Amino acid sequence: MRDHRPPASAAALAALTAVAALALACGPAPAEGPSAAGGPAPVFRLASLDGGEIGPQDYPGQVVLLEFWATWCVPCHAQADILEPLYGEYRDRGVEFLAVGLGEDEELVRRFVAANPFPYPVLIDPADELSWELGIAALPTLMVIDREGEIAYFDAGVVGEDELRRLLDGAGAGAA
Repeated sequence: MRDHRPPASAAALAALTAVAALALACGPAPAEGPSAAGGPAPVFRLASLDGGEIGPQDYPGQVVLLEFWATWCVPCHAQADILEPLYGEYRDRGVEFLAVGLGEDEELVRRFVAANPFPYPVLIDPADELSWELGIAALPTLMVIDREGEIAYFDAGVVGEDELRRLLDGAGAGAA
C-alpha cells in the first residue's frame, strides 16, 4: 500500500505558509518601531459602542489597561475571559479597562459584543490605524498605562490573571 501523506518537508512548508499568512492578516509592519514600555502613553480617541469618543487620556491619574483585539481572534476571547473578573476587582481601585477592536466595522463589532458583552467600554478602530501607529503586529495585545501616564507594559499574547494583577499593582492600582 502506498503512503499518500506529504513528505515532512512539505508539511513544514505548509505550516510556515500558514504562519506567514496569519502574520500578513495582522497587517504590514509599522513604519516606525512600536511604542515602548517606559514611554509616554499614546494619545488617541476612538468611537465607543456606547456613543461618543474616548481614549486613554480621558482617565488622568488612573491606571488604564487597553486590550487590542478582533472578533475573529480566538486568543482574544480567552484574554477577555481573564480580564472580565479582574475588571470587577480593580474598577473601584482607580483602574479603567478599554477594549479596542481593530480592523472591523462597527456593525460586526456591535453584533459580537451583543452576544459577548464586555463590562467595560468597547472602542472601534475600523481602519486599523492604531496597529500602524503603535506597532501592534499580533492580537491580542495588551497595554497598561500607569498613573503617571507612562506605558508600564505593552506586549502581544494572552496574559494570565496572576501576571495581570502584578502588572496592574505595579502600575499603581489602588495607590492614593
